[in-house]
Amino acid sequence: MADLEAVLADVSYLMAMEKSKTTPASRASKRIQLPDPSIRSVMTKYLCERGLVTFDEVFEQHIGYRLFREYCNELDMPPHMKFYEEIRAYKETDDDESRKELAKLIYDEYIMKELLSCSYEFTKKAMDHVRDKLMKEEHPLDLFNHYIPEIKNNLNKILFQQFLESEQFTRYCQWKNLELSLRLTMNDFSVHRIIGRGGFGEVYGCRKADTGTMYAMKCLDKKRIKLKHGESLALNERMVLQMLDSPFIVCMTYAFQTPDKLCFVLDLMNGGDMHYHLTQHGMFSEDEVRFYAAEIALGLGHMHSRGIVYRDLKPANLLLDEKGHLKISDLGLACDITKKRPHASVGTHGYMAPEVISRNVSYGCGADWFSYGCTLFKLLRGHSPFRHHKTKDKGEIDRMTLTTDIRMPESFSPDLSDFLSRLLKKSVSDRLGCGETAVEEIQNHHFFSGVDWGQVEVQKYTPPLVPPRGEVNAADAFDIGNFDDDETKGIKLTEDNQAIYKDFDLTVSSRWQAEICSTVFDMVNHEADKIQMKKKLKSKSVAEGDTDCILYGIGYKLGGPFLTMWQKRCLLLFPNRLEWRDLESSSFSLPSSQKNLIVFEDVLSLSETSVKGFKQCVQLGMKDGNKDIVFRFESEPEFVQWIKDIGVAWHEANLLMKKGPKLIASKRSVSEEANYNKAILAAQTRVATSNALNHTNLPTYRHKLVLTNEKDEGSTNS
Repeated sequence: MADLEAVLADVSYLMAMEKSKTTPASRASKRIQLPDPSIRSVMTKYLCERGLVTFDEVFEQHIGYRLFREYCNELDMPPHMKFYEEIRAYKETDDDESRKELAKLIYDEYIMKELLSCSYEFTKKAMDHVRDKLMKEEHPLDLFNHYIPEIKNNLNKILFQQFLESEQFTRYCQWKNLELSLRLTMNDFSVHRIIGRGGFGEVYGCRKADTGTMYAMKCLDKKRIKLKHGESLALNERMVLQMLDSPFIVCMTYAFQTPDKLCFVLDLMNGGDMHYHLTQHGMFSEDEVRFYAAEIALGLGHMHSRGIVYRDLKPANLLLDEKGHLKISDLGLACDITKKRPHASVGTHGYMAPEVISRNVSYGCGADWFSYGCTLFKLLRGHSPFRHHKTKDKGEIDRMTLTTDIRMPESFSPDLSDFLSRLLKKSVSDRLGCGETAVEEIQNHHFFSGVDWGQVEVQKYTPPLVPPRGEVNAADAFDIGNFDDDETKGIKLTEDNQAIYKDFDLTVSSRWQAEICSTVFDMVNHEADKIQMKKKLKSKSVAEGDTDCILYGIGYKLGGPFLTMWQKRCLLLFPNRLEWRDLESSSFSLPSSQKNLIVFEDVLSLSETSVKGFKQCVQLGMKDGNKDIVFRFESEPEFVQWIKDIGVAWHEANLLMKKGPKLIASKRSVSEEANYNKAILAAQTRVATSNALNHTNLPTYRHKLVLTNEKDEGSTNS
């Protein structure tokens, strides 16, 4: 029975893997729906106030670039954008001959044509760089990089302001609102089989419901963390993963939590680890190790450039993807050394550097290059250089690490022997990779002569080992085993324990956008366009008479006979009032005959509140015993912007009431309330230019106008 369950788990996992490669419509079991186009008003202000509506900010994002390119397509693709697209295509070209032909085409079509037209849009330095490379028959991936900032500068000057007025920018605001309001739960994933286990929890293969993308989900048990006092380790791993984004590191896309679990959603590496392949494949050749050594070096170099020391490099932590490319995994022991260098002796015996083993000695990134040498040695010889005859005596292994100089086998080439010998130096100052140029020392060694590092970075080299397709490449679920629940039976999580993880949740923007663009982006946009056509609702449908509108969008008002229902409404904020209108209206501009506004003179207080389980609510306390009015908003950016702008408008309206004229009249109708406030705004402009107010110059109302003394609101002048 147990064998049958294991087989079923493997079949379910493999079927999910295959389904993730199908069309977007079939791979997604949950639909993404974009917010209403009216979100543009809120998101434009929200992003502008944070400096996020700039050309570079929009253009460098996956979704922003796609929408900007779509806008350019409507303009019949301006030459600068065509040039940029050709450069991207050049970088993605695999074989040398095709890249050579495309380089010549780009040079003739864009560079020489620009030169002959004497437009001088690009610098001579950029042109000279490309010409010199082509004359030498060199075609590196960065051949046209000098042109990229100049192209972007021209696009910014010519097209970006027009883009901000386009429907594509409205769609960008819709996607950004969706991104910033993501709050993941277990319901957003279908979890399949267990693929690994660590000190605090298990790793599962899972599939994201709305895009069908496969991930690895690392679930840490909060009770087990508390039992082992591992809170700082869990939070440190989350912090380190947030800092890294490299094709040679198993990176995080999401982090979220449940009441009893901390969940990291990571790249799924279904090709197995190098320790597993070492046992199955046997020892690797020098050329094969060179391939893996290059990818490991770039992964470590990325960490070190971020001020991270890894501390646990070994074959078991090197995973292969389905194509055979390698990534460094399990960053639980990695630490940030930008503020303080570590002293702790952590890692795996046989791979730890001498300075890590030594007590009370601080160390830095150089420790990783020693582990790097040990790891490459094991891939070549099947064992660590300091772990002969499979000894398990950790003390003996450490003693050899500290005292023994390794002699390289005669089968190693001179370049390989020199490479490993310099990596395994006891002294950090003598060790390769520990100089001022860091990873460049590794890349420039003779062992890597002939390696095109640009090709390595974009994973263009063919891997020596491609994992078999249709296999799990992981230990059996029952061999992995489960934790003993009795260990945590008496552990209870208090509010203070949960408060430690209050900032744990995270969505990595660049990785989420890459996932969306590679899966359901076009499909969701198409569905949003169909919905918008049905509604016939324009993205900027504010009436001409409402030009003083500060903010508008969709919100929910607490209403109904017993204030128990959330009613979806169109909200409009003005300097002196807040209006809400029924969604049945075809646009925000239609007037309403219902009692659907409040003037700020009647507002006593403004506060953030929670109602019926919803946290993002705004409560307006009313004067004269009237019932308070409550609104809620679906996303955090909407809530933040609305409560801020309502607060500012209410505060300024109160100041205006003190300085300006007041209307004395009996109870007014809703329309008269609006006229009353408009009269105040009109009168204020006159007060600013004249100390004496001429009543005959004001619009005629059936109210009596009186002036209020700023110091004494009780006295009036008729």
